[in-house]
Amino acid sequence: MKKRKLAFLAVAIIAVALLLETRILKYVNDRNTYQMAKVLLDRVVTVLNKNDESENELIGSLKDDYIVRAKAVSYIIDAKPEVERDVEELQKIADLMAVDEIHLFDENGYIYSGSVPKYFGYNFDSGEQMAYFKPMLTDKSLTMCQDVTPNTSEGKEMM
Repeated sequence: MKKRKLAFLAVAIIAVALLLETRILKYVNDRNTYQMAKVLLDRVVTVLNKNDESENELIGSLKDDYIVRAKAVSYIIDAKPEVERDVEELQKIADLMAVDEIHLFDENGYIYSGSVPKYFGYNFDSGEQMAYFKPMLTDKSLTMCQDVTPNTSEGKEMM
Protein backbone atom coordinates (compact mmCIF):
# COMPACT_ATOMS: atom_id res chain seq x y z
CA MET A 1 0.00 0.00 0.00
CA LYS A 2 2.83 2.35 0.77
CA LYS A 3 4.35 1.55 -2.57
CA ARG A 4 1.08 2.40 -4.23
CA LYS A 5 0.82 5.74 -2.42
CA LEU A 6 4.43 6.48 -3.27
CA ALA A 7 3.87 5.56 -6.93
CA PHE A 8 0.69 7.66 -7.03
CA LEU A 9 2.52 10.60 -5.43
CA ALA A 10 5.38 10.26 -7.90
CA VAL A 11 2.96 10.17 -10.84
CA ALA A 12 1.09 13.18 -9.43
CA ILE A 13 4.34 15.15 -8.96
CA ILE A 14 5.46 14.25 -12.49
CA ALA A 15 2.04 15.27 -13.89
CA VAL A 16 2.13 18.60 -12.03
CA ALA A 17 5.72 19.16 -13.17
CA LEU A 18 4.72 18.43 -16.78
CA LEU A 19 1.75 20.80 -16.54
CA LEU A 20 3.97 23.47 -15.02
CA GLU A 21 6.60 22.96 -17.69
CA THR A 22 3.92 23.13 -20.40
CA ARG A 23 2.58 26.41 -18.99
CA ILE A 24 6.06 27.89 -18.72
CA LEU A 25 6.97 26.83 -22.27
CA LYS A 26 3.67 28.19 -23.61
CA TYR A 27 4.25 31.51 -21.85
CA VAL A 28 7.82 31.78 -23.16
CA ASN A 29 6.73 30.76 -26.67
CA ASP A 30 3.84 33.26 -26.67
CA ARG A 31 6.16 36.03 -25.46
CA ASN A 32 8.73 35.19 -28.15
CA THR A 33 6.02 35.05 -30.83
CA TYR A 34 4.69 38.43 -29.70
CA GLN A 35 8.19 39.96 -29.78
CA MET A 36 8.89 38.50 -33.22
CA ALA A 37 5.56 39.74 -34.56
CA LYS A 38 6.28 43.18 -33.14
CA VAL A 39 9.72 43.26 -34.81
CA LEU A 40 8.26 42.10 -38.14
CA LEU A 41 5.46 44.67 -37.98
CA ASP A 42 7.99 47.40 -37.18
CA ARG A 43 9.97 46.34 -40.25
CA VAL A 44 6.82 46.38 -42.41
CA VAL A 45 5.95 49.87 -41.15
CA THR A 46 9.49 51.05 -41.90
CA VAL A 47 9.35 49.61 -45.41
CA LEU A 48 5.93 51.17 -46.03
CA ASN A 49 7.17 54.57 -44.82
CA LYS A 50 10.22 54.33 -47.08
CA ASN A 51 7.97 53.32 -49.97
CA ASP A 52 5.76 56.37 -49.31
CA GLU A 53 8.84 58.60 -49.32
CA SER A 54 10.08 56.99 -52.54
CA GLU A 55 6.65 57.36 -54.13
CA ASN A 56 6.53 61.05 -53.22
CA GLU A 57 10.01 61.58 -54.64
CA LEU A 58 9.08 59.73 -57.84
CA ILE A 59 5.86 61.73 -58.22
CA GLY A 60 7.82 64.96 -57.74
CA SER A 61 10.34 63.82 -60.33
CA LEU A 62 7.53 62.82 -62.70
CA LYS A 63 5.91 66.24 -62.30
CA ASP A 64 9.23 67.93 -63.06
CA ASP A 65 9.58 65.71 -66.12
CA TYR A 66 6.08 66.60 -67.32
CA ILE A 67 6.82 70.30 -66.93
CA VAL A 68 9.99 69.87 -69.00
CA ARG A 69 7.93 68.06 -71.66
CA ALA A 70 5.34 70.85 -71.67
CA LYS A 71 8.11 73.43 -72.11
CA ALA A 72 9.59 71.38 -74.95
CA VAL A 73 6.19 71.21 -76.69
CA SER A 74 5.85 74.96 -76.25
CA TYR A 75 9.31 75.48 -77.70
CA ILE A 76 8.51 73.27 -80.71
CA ILE A 77 5.28 75.16 -81.39
CA ASP A 78 7.01 78.54 -80.98
CA ALA A 79 9.75 77.44 -83.37
CA LYS A 80 7.24 76.05 -85.89
CA PRO A 81 4.04 78.18 -85.57
CA GLU A 82 2.36 76.48 -88.54
CA VAL A 83 1.72 73.38 -86.38
CA GLU A 84 -0.38 75.40 -83.93
CA ARG A 85 -3.66 74.39 -85.60
CA ASP A 86 -2.48 71.17 -87.26
CA VAL A 87 -4.06 68.37 -85.20
CA GLU A 88 -2.12 65.59 -86.94
CA GLU A 89 1.20 67.34 -86.38
CA LEU A 90 0.32 68.03 -82.74
CA GLN A 91 -0.54 64.33 -82.33
CA LYS A 92 2.90 63.45 -83.73
CA ILE A 93 4.53 65.88 -81.31
CA ALA A 94 2.51 64.35 -78.42
CA ASP A 95 3.72 60.88 -79.44
CA LEU A 96 7.33 62.10 -79.71
CA MET A 97 7.12 63.72 -76.28
CA ALA A 98 5.36 60.65 -74.81
CA VAL A 99 2.37 62.66 -73.56
CA ASP A 100 -1.28 61.73 -73.94
CA GLU A 101 -2.55 65.10 -75.06
CA ILE A 102 -1.51 68.60 -76.08
CA HIS A 103 -3.92 71.49 -75.50
CA LEU A 104 -3.46 75.10 -76.60
CA PHE A 105 -5.41 77.75 -74.71
CA ASP A 106 -6.33 81.30 -75.68
CA GLU A 107 -6.01 84.27 -73.33
CA ASN A 108 -9.49 83.51 -71.89
CA GLY A 109 -8.62 79.92 -71.02
CA TYR A 110 -10.46 78.21 -73.90
CA ILE A 111 -8.90 75.26 -75.71
CA TYR A 112 -8.66 76.45 -79.33
CA SER A 113 -6.31 73.76 -80.66
CA GLY A 114 -4.48 70.63 -79.66
CA SER A 115 -4.01 66.97 -80.33
CA VAL A 116 -7.57 65.98 -79.29
CA PRO A 117 -10.25 67.98 -81.20
CA LYS A 118 -13.15 66.76 -79.04
CA TYR A 119 -11.81 68.97 -76.22
CA PHE A 120 -11.85 72.18 -78.29
CA GLY A 121 -14.07 74.75 -76.59
CA TYR A 122 -13.52 73.53 -73.05
CA ASN A 123 -12.14 76.20 -70.72
CA PHE A 124 -10.73 76.58 -67.23
CA ASP A 125 -14.28 77.00 -65.90
CA SER A 126 -15.49 73.71 -67.46
CA GLY A 127 -14.56 71.58 -64.49
CA GLU A 128 -12.52 71.18 -61.32
CA GLN A 129 -9.61 69.42 -63.07
CA MET A 130 -9.19 72.23 -65.59
CA ALA A 131 -9.83 75.00 -63.04
CA TYR A 132 -6.58 73.98 -61.35
CA PHE A 133 -4.67 75.71 -64.16
CA LYS A 134 -6.70 78.95 -64.16
CA PRO A 135 -4.04 80.93 -62.24
CA MET A 136 -1.78 80.53 -65.29
CA LEU A 137 -4.04 82.99 -67.18
CA THR A 138 -2.93 85.85 -64.94
CA ASP A 139 0.58 84.67 -63.99
CA LYS A 140 2.41 83.56 -67.13
CA SER A 141 5.49 82.56 -65.11
CA LEU A 142 3.69 79.65 -63.41
CA THR A 143 4.58 76.06 -64.18
CA MET A 144 2.06 73.64 -62.75
CA CYS A 145 1.48 69.91 -62.64
CA GLN A 146 -1.48 68.55 -60.72
CA ASP A 147 -1.77 65.20 -59.01
CA VAL A 148 -3.62 62.34 -60.66
CA THR A 149 -7.15 63.66 -61.15
CA PRO A 150 -10.15 62.63 -63.28
CA ASN A 151 -10.22 64.80 -66.40
CA THR A 152 -13.14 67.13 -66.98
CA SER A 153 -14.70 65.54 -70.05
CA GLU A 154 -14.49 61.79 -69.45
CA GLY A 155 -13.42 61.29 -65.83
CA LYS A 156 -10.26 59.54 -67.08
CA GLU A 157 -7.47 59.57 -64.46
CA MET A 158 -4.68 61.90 -65.60
CA MET A 159 -1.69 63.84 -64.34
